[in-house]
Order: sequence, then C-alpha cells, then structure tokens
Amino acid sequence: EVLYRNYSYVTSPSATMEAHFEELIANIESEIDGNTVLEIGSNDGRLLALMQKKGFSVLGIDPAERLAESARTSGVPTRTGFFGECFARGFPQWDIVIARHVFCHVDDWKDFIRGLEAVSHKETLICIEVPYAGDTLKNCEFDQVYHEHLSFLSIGSMLALLRDSCLHIHKITRYPIHGGAILIMLKPGDTSPFLDWKESITVEDWKAFGIEARAQIDRLRNTVQAFRAQGKSVAALGASAKSTVWINACGFTRKDIAFIADNTPQKQLTVSPGTDIPIVDEGAILRELPDYVVLFAWNFRDEVLEKFALARSKGVKFIIPVPKIEVV
Repeated sequence: EVLYRNYSYVTSPSATMEAHFEELIANIESEIDGNTVLEIGSNDGRLLALMQKKGFSVLGIDPAERLAESARTSGVPTRTGFFGECFARGFPQWDIVIARHVFCHVDDWKDFIRGLEAVSHKETLICIEVPYAGDTLKNCEFDQVYHEHLSFLSIGSMLALLRDSCLHIHKITRYPIHGGAILIMLKPGDTSPFLDWKESITVEDWKAFGIEARAQIDRLRNTVQAFRAQGKSVAALGASAKSTVWINACGFTRKDIAFIADNTPQKQLTVSPGTDIPIVDEGAILRELPDYVVLFAWNFRDEVLEKFALARSKGVKFIIPVPKIEVV
C-alpha cells in the first residue's frame, strides 16, 4: 500500500530522552563519586552506553532476552532475569544502582527493596525513577494505566515501604519526562529526616480521576468522529502502550484512524493491538498529509511539533489529548 512506500527504519533516540539522560547522569554525579553502575530494567542499554562513554563501569539487567542481546551487541554488558532478592544475591555491591520506570512494574515491592539492599554497600546511591502518582492524578494521565503498570507510586507509599529497611530517602528530583516523573534517591543508613516533600493524595482524588478519564475518552472519540463526519482524514503518532489504551477505550478502528506512525522498527508493518489500524514509519505523515494527527506521544509534545514543522506548514493539525483536548 501507499502507506508503506519508501519504507525506512528510524532508530535514533528521542532528543528529549537524550537530554533527560544527560540531566539524570549530572544529578547522579553531583551526589556520588562512585564508578560502578548497575541498572535494573536496562532495556536496550542506551543509558548505560552513555555512562560508559563517561567512564563508568556498567552492567544491565533486563528480563527481555532480545533487548538484552541488543544491548550486548552495542557493547553494554547485560544479564537476563527478573530482579529481586534471590537474583541479587549473585551480584557484587555497586556504587550506583538505577531503576528507571521499572519499580511500578514489580508485583512485590518488598522483595525488590531486599534485592536493592543486597547489591548496596554503605555509600551506594540508589536511583528509582517512576511516574509520579500526583502528576498522573492532576493531569488525568489515564493512558498510563495498563498491564505493565501494576502500581502508582506516591512518596507516602515509599516512606511506608522503607520503614523496615536500611534504605532511606536521600533526595527527590522532579522531571517533566513522561508527563511528570520523580527520581527518588535512596541511601543506606541515611537517617536524616526527609521533610522536603508536601503530598496530599486521597481516595476522593482517585474517584475524580475515574470520572475525568471517562470524560477524556468521550472528548477524543467525539472529536475524531466529528472530523471524520466532515470527510477529514485522521492518523495518529506514537504506537505506544498509551495509544493502545486510548484506541481500545475509544473503540477506534481503521475507519476512524487510518494509520499510526511510529519510529520503532519492530512496531512497523504490524497493527495496533486489538484493532485493524496499521502501524507504519513516521514518513507516512508527510507522504499522506492527513488533515489531523492524534498525538498519542503527548509526553513528547514540543519535540514532535518541532519535528513535524514541515507537515504542519502543509496543513496537518495535531490533536493533543492530554491534559485537555487541544488542536494545534
């Protein structure tokens, strides 16, 4: 089909993510002089590869063999497995332990914490980055609720979890990445009281979240269907888990969304789960020039709008679904 013409693989990482990695490393370096790094949930090893270039000695852990092999191929040593107390017993102790966007995928937090204790010496800096429950609620980021995200972390829950642990909160840093994330730095034996964070999350907040999520779904469904009723073409950008949540919640099919453009080669030439909507390369947006593109990758809004400036100059408009529907 015309959608697949001039098909090309695009593998360069997001500029926003690269900038985030640089900021994260700088924050870590400001807290510790250590050289050895263990990353839990290291994915394809991009963060560790960057740290290698800066002189760190690194090791990654990831349960996905294909990702681990990809990391090893690029020169990042990686072990395959699910991190926990038993798995951690086979490792030495590390100066820096990083767990980015993996902690809330774990079904046994206490076992994970015991594993962190096992790989830590008395000066180890542990860095846990997660989407912050407060931001998820505030912006009604319901599309972060899917099978991999077993829980949503608040500082109150972390403090309760660490109550019987030797680990203590050392510092918390906020990041805009992924719609609002926090980096929780832990240290063994750091018993100074942590008083820098004000938090108030209630059951009523979660009830309001559910009501607003249903309203968000209705707004996007109605917006897309109204444009289609006018004879306008609609596509989408970002074949992430977020898009799968949105598409299935709205009941979209290929009649509503012609295709989803994505720069991940493994996703291209497939369909969005549970639908008949094809996933194609990002070049399809400029080739097809749809009237509207639903930006499911809304967490990279500014970068995407700049990247597709040419398409926008040719009349393509983007529908931003979070936190409120916006057409730009």
